[in-house]
Amino acid sequence: MQVEEAIWTWERALPLKCVLVSEEWDGELTVWAHCADAEGLFVDPAPRRERLTFVGCAPTGRLRKAVERARHQSVAPDGSIEPVDLGELAVIVDFPVPGADPEAASHHAYDSHHWELLAPVLLDCRPSALDASLVDVTVEAEVDGRAWQRTEPADARWLLFNGAGGADLGDCRRIDGLYAERPLRDAPPMRLIGCEPGERLLRRLVRPRADGDWVTLLALDRSGRVMRLQEHMPLEVVASRPSALGVPLVDLWLRKGPAVRPVPAVRPVWDAWFEGPPTEPGSWAAFPPEGRAEWAAFAAARQGAGRPLPDPVRHLDGRHVTDVSALACALGEAVAGPGGHYHQCWRALRGCQCGGEWPPAPFTLVWHDAEVARRALASVSVDTAGETPYVDDVLRLLARVGITVELR
Repeated sequence: MQVEEAIWTWERALPLKCVLVSEEWDGELTVWAHCADAEGLFVDPAPRRERLTFVGCAPTGRLRKAVERARHQSVAPDGSIEPVDLGELAVIVDFPVPGADPEAASHHAYDSHHWELLAPVLLDCRPSALDASLVDVTVEAEVDGRAWQRTEPADARWLLFNGAGGADLGDCRRIDGLYAERPLRDAPPMRLIGCEPGERLLRRLVRPRADGDWVTLLALDRSGRVMRLQEHMPLEVVASRPSALGVPLVDLWLRKGPAVRPVPAVRPVWDAWFEGPPTEPGSWAAFPPEGRAEWAAFAAARQGAGRPLPDPVRHLDGRHVTDVSALACALGEAVAGPGGHYHQCWRALRGCQCGGEWPPAPFTLVWHDAEVARRALASVSVDTAGETPYVDDVLRLLARVGITVELR
């Protein structure tokens, strides 16, 4: 849905904060409603942590290092060990399609299921009963992903990766607990305040349909330009009332809002971007790490923000680069100005074979106060071996795509 340059206006003194749209088969947008505000846009989801066991695991790289570290720890009287942070971890299960010709093209004969394990920690590891040279590794994580079947596929290969799109971290014979029944995450209700319904929504309010409709919620800044695109959500109106903001506006109560929503802690970032794209450098620095990550997401979504400035020398202000998101904000700002974004495949740091993306023209990046990031990110490592500090990996990637970095 290409809406980054779209601008909406309405003839009211109230600011317009969101628009409900749907995309037709020919790409044309249908506007369902203009709304002055949305209540329930920010939600703190309850994490669903699960325990999984990699049975018969042959770990490599930094996963092997984590296992060895855990095995050399002193064990508490109850048999437990100190949890070990595993960084990023993804699982792919490859299996033959039942009834398919194994000699056929691979994409016809085989299928796969994908999961990401969010914030995984290692809780236990011990020699595997399947093979003494292998280990059974128990981890706790939030499982992100679904499979169309609830039973483990036969003759499958269970592969572990350095996050989505990352390099190989080993394999195992199976993962106990992965193929479990997981209900869809509840999408809490939402109230749209001060709505001006379009013709299509007016018809639905008069004659509701059992199957409902799906729309996309666009968040706008004060000028009416789209600043963020929320995911699709069902438009199931359970109640409508005249709005306190005046006739003919109405307030709409929806049974469900978007399944994925920003957390309340990042609302100040939304408020800042609502006033328009930033014009002052370093505006992101006042926010905590989760706010900086949200700032970087706004910058990435901004049309044209990834277009580098023409200067052959750019300057990165490193005084506040104390976390990974801060580095993304500072680098984007150095390359494309306040609120800018440097479009780069950062999965290359995790072993993705893309190798990064070349900038339109090589340039020199002067990184001021680089030692701040070196100290703050000394313990962060995302490379496959888990041996290179994050800053060194970033410097290596920038050099590979033609950027000369001067550390000061």
